[in-house]
Amino acid sequence: MLRKALTFSDNQESIDQIEQKLRGMEISTSGTFALTDNTFSKLLIKSKPDFIFVDASYFETPEFNIFSHTDYLSRTFAGSSIIILCKILDAHIQRNFLQAGAQDCLLWNDFLQSDIEKNLFFARERQVLRSRFKKIANDYKQLFDANPLPMWVYNADNGQFIKVNEAACQKYGYSAKEFYQLTIHDLKVDTTAKNIVNTDHVITHLTKSGEHIYVELTSHQTIYKGTDAVLVLAHDVTSKVKAEQEKNVASKQLFLIFEHSSDAILLTDNEGKILESNSASEELFNTSKKFLQGKSLVEIVKPEFNTPFASVWSKFHTVGKHEGKISIKSTHKDTKIASWRALANIREGIHLHIFNDVTEFELKARENELNSRILSSIKDSFTLKDTLNAISNNIRLFTGWESVEFWIPDSQNKILFLASSSANPHNEQFVKFAEASRNRMRGYEEKSISNNSWRSRSAYWFSDLYNHDSFSRQELLDPKLDYTAVSIPIFESSNNDQIVGIIILITDQKVSYDSYLIGVLSKVAGGLGNLIEKVKAREELSNLFDYSADLICIADKNGFLIKTNPAFSNVLGFTVEELKSKKFTDLIHPEDLETSAQEIAKLYHGEIIRAHANRYRTKSGTYRHFAWVAVPDPNGKQVFVIGRDVTELKAQTDLILKNAEQTRNMLESITDGFISVDKSWNVNYWNASAERILGIAKEEVLNQNCLNLLQELSPQLATMFEEASQKHTSLFIETYLPKQNIWIESTAYPSNEGLSVYIRDITLAKEHSLAIATMQKNLEAIINATSELIWSVDKEYNLTIANKAYFELLSDLVGKPIDLDSSTLRESLSEAIQAKWRAYYERCMQGQPHSVIEDLATYHPTGKRLKAIVNFNPIYDHQGNITGVACFAKDISELTQKMETIDQQSNQLKEIAWFQSHVVRQPLAKILGIVDFLEVTDTELDKETAQLLTDLKGSAQELDDVVKTIVNKAQRND
Repeated sequence: MLRKALTFSDNQESIDQIEQKLRGMEISTSGTFALTDNTFSKLLIKSKPDFIFVDASYFETPEFNIFSHTDYLSRTFAGSSIIILCKILDAHIQRNFLQAGAQDCLLWNDFLQSDIEKNLFFARERQVLRSRFKKIANDYKQLFDANPLPMWVYNADNGQFIKVNEAACQKYGYSAKEFYQLTIHDLKVDTTAKNIVNTDHVITHLTKSGEHIYVELTSHQTIYKGTDAVLVLAHDVTSKVKAEQEKNVASKQLFLIFEHSSDAILLTDNEGKILESNSASEELFNTSKKFLQGKSLVEIVKPEFNTPFASVWSKFHTVGKHEGKISIKSTHKDTKIASWRALANIREGIHLHIFNDVTEFELKARENELNSRILSSIKDSFTLKDTLNAISNNIRLFTGWESVEFWIPDSQNKILFLASSSANPHNEQFVKFAEASRNRMRGYEEKSISNNSWRSRSAYWFSDLYNHDSFSRQELLDPKLDYTAVSIPIFESSNNDQIVGIIILITDQKVSYDSYLIGVLSKVAGGLGNLIEKVKAREELSNLFDYSADLICIADKNGFLIKTNPAFSNVLGFTVEELKSKKFTDLIHPEDLETSAQEIAKLYHGEIIRAHANRYRTKSGTYRHFAWVAVPDPNGKQVFVIGRDVTELKAQTDLILKNAEQTRNMLESITDGFISVDKSWNVNYWNASAERILGIAKEEVLNQNCLNLLQELSPQLATMFEEASQKHTSLFIETYLPKQNIWIESTAYPSNEGLSVYIRDITLAKEHSLAIATMQKNLEAIINATSELIWSVDKEYNLTIANKAYFELLSDLVGKPIDLDSSTLRESLSEAIQAKWRAYYERCMQGQPHSVIEDLATYHPTGKRLKAIVNFNPIYDHQGNITGVACFAKDISELTQKMETIDQQSNQLKEIAWFQSHVVRQPLAKILGIVDFLEVTDTELDKETAQLLTDLKGSAQELDDVVKTIVNKAQRND
């Protein structure tokens, strides 16, 4: 179909080019007009040209606006597509043309015949769209005016409001006229004010009344009436913002809950990497938040039942949640179990994980599970070996380890022996290992993996078992494998540290230390001790039934023997079948039948019969004496009876009773008091001498508890009784009884039945000993009151008594303390001195009292002068026998020294007398001779000379008399 076009141009050359190109595209030119022509015939307008080409080589002149002309053409030819041809073209020019109504803008260089068809097609399409847009614009105008949300248009350059709708007026309280006086900035609130919310999307606005409202603005650049403008849609989000503020407050509260929760909380991304963690997670995972940050869950947790983490994570994303249990992969040795609850996409791509430590609960559950398995498996086990095998199998199956062993102690031989071994039947190596390990045993002090727990009394983990120095069975294992073992002690009970066995688990895999496994096994082992002891007791009871020398039987409610032990047949001679055909009353001696029937009636009424004696007939027709104990079954269907053959015992008892009477007579005849009490301190014997000594009649204490009586008599005596009983050893005491005013000595002899006590009145002997002690004290006071040495020796020359002066002097002499043990003194003296003193003592012991003067200077290391006179006197006993020597030594050192001084003075006097008689008298004799000579001479002397000679002679004779007197006195002193 031929299409029509109009062209507008002021340049004929341009018109020709346009028409030439259009003809090639089968487009006819309906007319050509100048750009300034704005007059068209109605016929032309009604012809509705398909295209209008406008040559816009020169945009505007002062007289002509090309954009207004384009707008006029678009309104005049509303159904035509307007195409603008330009020499130059930019985005601003193109936008203005398009806003004026053109459908396309092309450069002359792009207006090629090969592309024009495409451009025309697009222009036509844009024209269609423009028509629709105009309709939409009209609709939009109505939407703008009638929109319930505030809308406005403001100048892009100065922010002046150009147009507002009614909703904006109502929301902000301004009229349209008032709005046009405002700019967009007048609505905004000062951002420095408190509590103002301004973000990229939400703005705080101020209404005319001063109210703050929060609006979310949607704006678009536009041209409004040829002016650059901005179209704004304002959505009141005040309630939303306030809700968000409240949400922020709630978020802070949630953060506090998150941070202080007792559960460990983690947030992860889609790959499981940890984005955030709370404080509780640090405690659960035993690490810091910093360490957890960026870690993947697979690095710190391990799902239960060995489920691959990848499959759990995939299922979590599919289902959107997860709940289960995990093991904590921790750097420490304490294994932890936690419950794991997870919720996917609490925010897009963020997942919530909550962990709660349930280790204790899980350990208990696993412990209960294993205990349940064990109890179920051993209900039909009657021997210890069967029981241990059942337990071993269940532990092996429960843990998945290859081998489980039970080692039981033999305390008598101080060894541990392998009592049971269970191996995985599908693992040939461990089957052979178990077979080769049979009858193994280890001494308590030997190196072995069982002894590690035996000695430490705790669980022990063995890594690299094959090379461990405590393992001695390497030849039974493969050196290429990495074995792990664990040993667990079995205690008798939870509150008893007595070990009754060791459990050992072995696997051929390398297993990291697992406190979870040790915890479960230790808990289970804590209950196995009591179980093992019960099985051992049950086995011992079975052995007791089969091998007991006592008669044991079970009888039904009619009295028939339904089960008997071998002793029944051995003692009575009947076969088992013969016994089953009899009632147990059939064999009772006729004389004992009546009393036995009475006891049997009590038995069937639920009472226990203890030590009932009767005679039972043997197959040979003889009777033997039995003591019976019978216990009724709580269900009333059976009775359990044990009988002991006491035939020989009865004969011995009769003899003992006879001897007991003789013993009683003997105890009553002895002078010592005798008391017998049982283990409950009840007096069962109190003889006549005890009555006499203690003044208490036997009727007052017989069969009475004597502890209070003993406390009243003497607390020391009561204490001695109790200690003798507790320590199970005989004790002796000597004490005073103030109430009886006597001294007694008492000896207590404990026995399995109680205590036997002998009491003797030692008052007289005590008084004598006290008198002797008093005399001894007096004697000690007397001999210690003198400074002279007093001592005595026995026949072996041992020192028996000495006073204080003796010890002080002798200690000073030998240079070390001396006591009654004379060995110290002997060690300090030479053999010669010891022999001399033995001779002194021996002479006296021959009955010769004597005295010696002993120079002790030779004994003193400093050479101190000590001389004493020592008297030795024999000591006689009451029969006149010499039993020792009493010695008395008086220090005469000072006296000796004085005597020596006197001797020295006497010698000096003698020397003076000799000097007087020989030296002094010689010149005196000469003087007398001269005087005598002068008197007998014939020479006449004058009177004065004669008188002088007479005086001289008189003086010389007086002096001679004095000399004679001195000499005579000196000779007398000598």
